[in-house]
This record gives sequence, structure tokens and C-alpha cells, in this order.
Amino acid sequence: MGEGFVADAAVFAELDCRAVCVATSVVSHGPLPLELVARQLEAVQPLGPVAALRIGFVSGEAQVTLCASFARRAAPDTTVVATPVRVGTATVLDVATRDALRRELFPAARVVVARAADGAFYAGCEVTDLDGLRDAAKRLRDLGARAAIVAGLIVRGRVLDLVDDEGNVVLLDTARIQAPRIPGLAGAHAAALTAHLARGLTLTRAAEAAQRYIGFRLQRGR
Repeated sequence: MGEGFVADAAVFAELDCRAVCVATSVVSHGPLPLELVARQLEAVQPLGPVAALRIGFVSGEAQVTLCASFARRAAPDTTVVATPVRVGTATVLDVATRDALRRELFPAARVVVARAADGAFYAGCEVTDLDGLRDAAKRLRDLGARAAIVAGLIVRGRVLDLVDDEGNVVLLDTARIQAPRIPGLAGAHAAALTAHLARGLTLTRAAEAAQRYIGFRLQRGR
């Protein structure tokens, strides 16, 4: 299903959730005008309560501030921030946007999700073992996140995701599935996490269900 909100919407539909999508950027052309993003967000409100909010790719401080304001109003207890650093082989997140995310959006979110491979960029530490997972999650919380998930560390044939929910740490451990590469799994993981939060699961249960969903995707090959 690839990357982006169309792929996210497919995950939400598969998990029996209705998605309302807001475009912030076209990766090949750059960010959309701030007014256009704001108008899309305004159009969401009349549709009813937001059960959960998944914030993906954003570009620039103004977009980050706008999304943080919306998150505080619409879904302060179920906002998932999972912003990709790379799409394919291209780096799409710049340092200024990362710093704005840390300052504005992390404190507005229920949980910040980072891939283990992006630990150095987001948290300032390499994630190569269990201690690295713990350290990266704690650093993300120290930057203002109520909870952090550092996901996708492969160790001795196992895949490790670590949930740090306000200091309560849970390690999710599953067998690695040998399968051809499937694009967009990091985004699918964040979308599945958001869907399960929308359905009323606790953060840890939602993270467990999201990990299982990725395993299911790998097994079916798409």
C-alpha cells in the first residue's frame, strides 16, 4: 500500500475505522500552503468527534504549530506522532522541522513513535540494543512526550518494540518474519496503533495489536 495518507486510510479501513485525511505536503513538490492545510483541518471539526489522530509527515515550524494546536483541541489523549525521516532513500525531514516537532508537537501528543533506525536523529542516541531502546524512549519523553514507542529493533532474529508510557516500560518481543521488503510498514504501524487507540485500547494493548498487524502484513506479503 506504500506511504502517505492513502495508505494510512487503507489500514484504518481494514481495522474498521473511518479515516478523514488532511494533506500537508506533496513529497516530490514540497509543503502545501499553510492556509490550505488550516482549511482542511477546519473541515474536520463539523464531521464529529475525533476518536484518534495520526500525524505523519509535516514540513516547517508553521505546519507543526498548526497541527499541535489541532491535536490539543481534537484528540489530546489519542494523538500519535510518527513523522518519517526518510521516504525510500530520500531524507524528507529537516533539522528545523525536527526541532519544531520536539518543541511544539511532542508535548501535545499522547505518544511519539520513532523507528529504532531513526533514534540518533530524533533522540540523539544510537539504538543497537535493549539499553539503546530504553535510552531513546526516555530521551523522547524528556523532550516533552507523555509516552514514546521506539520500534523495529532486530536482535538475534527477534523484533523489539519498547513502550515507555510516562515511565512505565514494556518490551514487546516477537519473532522476525523473513519476507521480501514491503514499503510503508513504518507508516502502517503508526496507523494501526492509532486505529486501536480509537477503538479504546490502552496504549500498551494498542502497541501489541499494531505489532501483530505488521506481522500479518509481512505474512500475507503486502
